[in-house]
Amino acid sequence: MKPTAAEKSDTRSNHRTTPVIFMIIFLLFGLMRVTAQEPIEVVITEHPSSYGVKPAFEVVVPQATPKEAIDLWKKTIAPWKLFGRSPKMKKVEDEWIVNNVLIDEISSQPLDVITQVSSFPGNIYVHIFMRGKNGFIGTPDSLHYTNELAAEYIREYAVELYRQAVEQELEAEEDELHQLEKEMRKLERNNKKHENKMGDALDNQNELKDEAGEQETLLENYEYEEGENEAGEALKDELKSTEKEIKKARRTESRMKRKIRRNDRDRREIARKIEEQEIRVEEVSEKLNNIK
Repeated sequence: MKPTAAEKSDTRSNHRTTPVIFMIIFLLFGLMRVTAQEPIEVVITEHPSSYGVKPAFEVVVPQATPKEAIDLWKKTIAPWKLFGRSPKMKKVEDEWIVNNVLIDEISSQPLDVITQVSSFPGNIYVHIFMRGKNGFIGTPDSLHYTNELAAEYIREYAVELYRQAVEQELEAEEDELHQLEKEMRKLERNNKKHENKMGDALDNQNELKDEAGEQETLLENYEYEEGENEAGEALKDELKSTEKEIKKARRTESRMKRKIRRNDRDRREIARKIEEQEIRVEEVSEKLNNIK
């Protein structure tokens, strides 16, 4: 059975609608990718340590490195002091340990803090053990609000660590954009030079053609009036030299045209890369702004 006119119209309408739907889905997916951020969450988990299996505050931080994690953690829990001595963090096998550190945001009593950092592709796992005079924070016996204060303190640290990593990513992407823009400016300068040289070659050709025309006229007059003579031979040599210069100017013009075409192709490619890099910078900047 042949489709009716109405069915044909519906089919055409569906064909037109389908690409639109896919485009909307694509745009929504792109928006989600741009605005999405890795969640920073702190959980309490039983984890092996040099003190045995103890409760640890675990947090996953994307993009950061173990060195960055420890460097920031030192500044966070044992900042440099103008007066007095800051607790010293020391490394023992796979743990970083600082004893008797006072963290006012968590407790009024000094704490021993043991930190482990494990690296995985794309992120790191940080495990932090905190031991007070009454034992490890995070156990069922420890005060609930102390657990919450510790978790929030560690989360703020992890968020700052993530922000620091994304700032470095943004700086690298901006550097890449600046390099592309610098390359574009160089191509534009070179293109201007090529255009100027081509213009000079064209002007030179016109001048040489006029000069050759005058030489041909003089040569015809000499040959007509006096026949072959020294002056005529000299004019012939001058004409040959002028014609060589014309050919040289034409070769320069052709060479500059090729360079301009190649330059145009390169500039289109760089312009495409700049557009893509600008999008990338915007994405990373948006990711940085969304870190909370």
